[in-house]
Amino acid sequence: MTNALEEIAELINQVSGIQHPNHDRSLRAAISRIEPTLDAAAFLELLRHPSRGEAVLARLLDEVTVHESSFFREWEGLVPLSWHAMLAQAHARGSSVVRVWSAACSTGEEPYSLALSAWEAFGGADPPVRILGTDISRGALDDARAGRYRDRSLREVPAAMRAKYFTDDDMDHVIGERPRRLVEFREHNLAHDPVPPFGEEPFDLVLCRNVLIYLDAETVERVIPALERSTHPDGTLILGTADTLCGTTQRLARFAEQADAPVEKHSRPGRLRRPLGRFPDRRATLAEALEAAGEGRYHDALVQADAMLARDPLDADACFVRGLVLLESGSLVAAAESLRRALYIEPSFGVAAFQLGRAYDRLGDEAAARRVYAQALRTLDSDDERQELLLGQTGVSDIAAACSARLEALTESTSA
Repeated sequence: MTNALEEIAELINQVSGIQHPNHDRSLRAAISRIEPTLDAAAFLELLRHPSRGEAVLARLLDEVTVHESSFFREWEGLVPLSWHAMLAQAHARGSSVVRVWSAACSTGEEPYSLALSAWEAFGGADPPVRILGTDISRGALDDARAGRYRDRSLREVPAAMRAKYFTDDDMDHVIGERPRRLVEFREHNLAHDPVPPFGEEPFDLVLCRNVLIYLDAETVERVIPALERSTHPDGTLILGTADTLCGTTQRLARFAEQADAPVEKHSRPGRLRRPLGRFPDRRATLAEALEAAGEGRYHDALVQADAMLARDPLDADACFVRGLVLLESGSLVAAAESLRRALYIEPSFGVAAFQLGRAYDRLGDEAAARRVYAQALRTLDSDDERQELLLGQTGVSDIAAACSARLEALTESTSA
């Protein structure tokens, strides 16, 4: 990546918290869609222009943020929610409405899905529900307010619901007035704006799904507690499956232990489940390595992993932990080497393939990232206890969702 592209990527990160790895091709493509005649250096100068720079930066953020969404996407995690129970809790606090925040709502499918669900639950007059949808992208919010969608976005919407809440206009399906009345859209930057948004009190329900995967670790560690503070103590905060997997080691080591809690729901810190054991003290050593990494003591974590490898150079789990620690400490090349070794020892180690995909992703090797994410999807095995023992509650479906999310984004980047 050229110096100008690096500066542009750094500016994106500073403004939004979004990591834009060394994908020079996708970043060049984004620039060319905005100003086809400018190279990276000239575009950087345009970003610094006193009067035009702000608008151009907004366009750039529109281009680099991912707007792939659809109605009722990953809805399984929301099925247990009861609008009537949330309303009863709101009434107990003296509120007459259920307040919902859909953070990073993209083009509006999620908040409108919530509105449709509320109408179906309450029926009759306007449901006592108010939904705030926010996003950093002005273009995405304009599309959300327009509420015009193609068939692909509505593929999970039953035909009867389409007929009830949408009107057809040529090839578009336009959201109707009833769900619109429940939803407000507002520009908001998770990385830098107040959380919750300025003027808002805590919400009954907060959703921030499959967003944190695109942010840097420091921003993620700051945003999650802020989202928790934005949720009433008896409310619900829901993260996406990809977010729970693609965070830092600190968050991996804090997955809660309750067996019945859905992975999508962010819960209070718990203890890491026991790791696999071949040697009498192997479980403790793996646990200590992850605990050290979770506290930012990367050197101590590597010492533990290396001690295991000294005993057994073909210990795929130790290679995996070593690679994970290196990945989170920023040693991307060394991380990829350790994770490749784990896969060489055990080619069906799907979790290692997923983490190797993350390493290649951050190194900017899109082809390699796509290849190993696809390998992870092929080799993930529900009977492989590593998902439980190394990553707490996280299951095969969650890893698959994370792989699919990144494959989708990389495919969009390649076709751009």
